[in-house]
Amino acid sequence: MENVSFNVPTISCSMCSNKIKEGVNNVEGVSNVDVDLKQQTVNIEYDTGQVSPEKLADTINQLGYEVLE
Repeated sequence: MENVSFNVPTISCSMCSNKIKEGVNNVEGVSNVDVDLKQQTVNIEYDTGQVSPEKLADTINQLGYEVLE
């Protein structure tokens, strides 16, 4: 398992947090998602054999939240 952290400045409320958690948890290979509203970050634990960080960032973007590099 690996961890990746994304800066997502468009997270502003608990509804945003829940939407991201639910959406990213549905990606095969993801074992844990933690959203920090104060820091505006998304931390994801995932299996590198099943999913890439790029796919995870794309998933967050498709949910309507901008991932900054």
